[in-house]
Amino acid sequence: MVEDVRPYIARGWLSIVPLQTGGGTRLKILESMALRTPVVSTTKGAEGLDVQPGEHLLVADDPQEFTAAVLRILHAPVLRQQLVEKSFDLVQERYNWKTTKPKYLELVEQAAGISS
Repeated sequence: MVEDVRPYIARGWLSIVPLQTGGGTRLKILESMALRTPVVSTTKGAEGLDVQPGEHLLVADDPQEFTAAVLRILHAPVLRQQLVEKSFDLVQERYNWKTTKPKYLELVEQAAGISS
């Protein structure tokens, strides 16, 4: 157990998300992006996120393709930096609390039947 995983994620060369099944939010991907750690995921792993494969992260569903995507990031510093920059910008623009808070409060008010 660690008290805070963020320093470990930030020091990592990449985050891998090899999910084949499951649901829920993909907060670990967003956390990795916010910490400037590139991500390799399956389609299922990145489901529901407003990301573009090849721009914000690499996506591969086949085990060999997934391995190749991991190796691409590890051996291509320019690609790694491009993914880091684009994904960090995405998180700041779309998933930042300042951006999402007004939308969240609006949904809460709608659910509670409160009109603004």
